[in-house]
Amino acid sequence: MPGMHRPMVLAVVLATVAIAPESHADSATPAAPPTGDEARPRAARTPVPLDGIAAIVDDVTIFRSEVTARARHFEEKLSKDPIKRRIELVDLQKQVTGRLIDEVLVAKDAAKLHLETTDAEVSAAITSVAQSNKMDRKRLETEVLKAGFSLAEYQEEIRRQILEQKWLMTRASSKVERSKTPDPAVFQAAIEKQRELLLVELRSRSFIEVR
Repeated sequence: MPGMHRPMVLAVVLATVAIAPESHADSATPAAPPTGDEARPRAARTPVPLDGIAAIVDDVTIFRSEVTARARHFEEKLSKDPIKRRIELVDLQKQVTGRLIDEVLVAKDAAKLHLETTDAEVSAAITSVAQSNKMDRKRLETEVLKAGFSLAEYQEEIRRQILEQKWLMTRASSKVERSKTPDPAVFQAAIEKQRELLLVELRSRSFIEVR
């Protein structure tokens, strides 16, 4: 089964947004790091009554409805064979749950660093995506809807990507110097390695229960 690898997650909505290392939050008095559901990525859906729990990350709950909603964007790639499809769906849901856990960890750590993503940054990023794909905003929105995303879902996916890039470049900038890694492919590989190491560290410091 085609797995829900991270590049696929980022590419599925036509948006990989590069953020310069110097992108930081304003120096104004920062808000306290969020706790509980405040630390949940903004795209998380309001759970339905009697919703099951998929995972718990410290004081943040990830509901099964969130996993199901995110997984539906990848289900068309599953096998048509009923037996294989059930097996692949279970694997897909595990991957989606892992991704949602990572998003919570990144959001909580980004808050400690006082990083945030503004509406203006999201709008500018969407315009950039449209231009890079040689289309206007209206055409991009049409393509997003065709892909099965609502415009709100797309905007929040962009918001997550920008925040994660800010967080990653902030945390990894002292360990991977762009000037010493001129080859873009080598630099990207080094950044991705740092991302995995950072997530391992965040997981080790957090209470995580997958149900």
